[in-house]
Amino acid sequence: MSKLVKYFGVNFKKGDLIFREGDPAEVMYMIHKGKVQISKGMGSFDEKIRILGEGEFVGEMAVINSKPRSANAMAAEDCVLIKMDRDSFHETVQKNHEFSVSVIQLLSERLRETDELLMVYAKQDRVRRLHAELLSDMLTAGKKDGSGQWCLLNMDAFVKRVARRLSWSRESVMSVIVELVAMEKVKIKKDRQGAEWLSFRVESEGFLR
Repeated sequence: MSKLVKYFGVNFKKGDLIFREGDPAEVMYMIHKGKVQISKGMGSFDEKIRILGEGEFVGEMAVINSKPRSANAMAAEDCVLIKMDRDSFHETVQKNHEFSVSVIQLLSERLRETDELLMVYAKQDRVRRLHAELLSDMLTAGKKDGSGQWCLLNMDAFVKRVARRLSWSRESVMSVIVELVAMEKVKIKKDRQGAEWLSFRVESEGFLR
């Protein structure tokens, strides 16, 4: 590793911008010392994604697909980074077993993180979508309870309708309803006959007439 630092080492002070989202991607970095903050532009501010530490890679996709940077990288503290372009990266992988193993481990970890994020986003999207369907059906097929404080929707009928509209299985619809109940977006009530109703508190005059 000392040879890599000797030939490819670069220094960044705390707060220095290493690269910006959208910049051309020509080199990657390995963190020898210090920490690097990765953030992504979200409107008028940056959202911090992660902090990378010693032994981790920054901007490694530059040597794989050459696409513009997908995030910002800033030195979170004084850093020594090992800077490599595509040619030097390939040469190092071929000659340095320790380095090549580190690359494989990193890419595997990043792939796992990406899969987990995709699962989270997919779950969030399903919850938002079903919540929208629920509110829509509350307006068109719901009814007020005797107190006038709750809007009620027959759960079995709703599950059948939304499963058909979204091409989801009944089990998928029910699992997301459980999520909405846990988030306190909706409640489940039973009538005297044992039928289950999705219930939504009427918060404003005229929500359901």
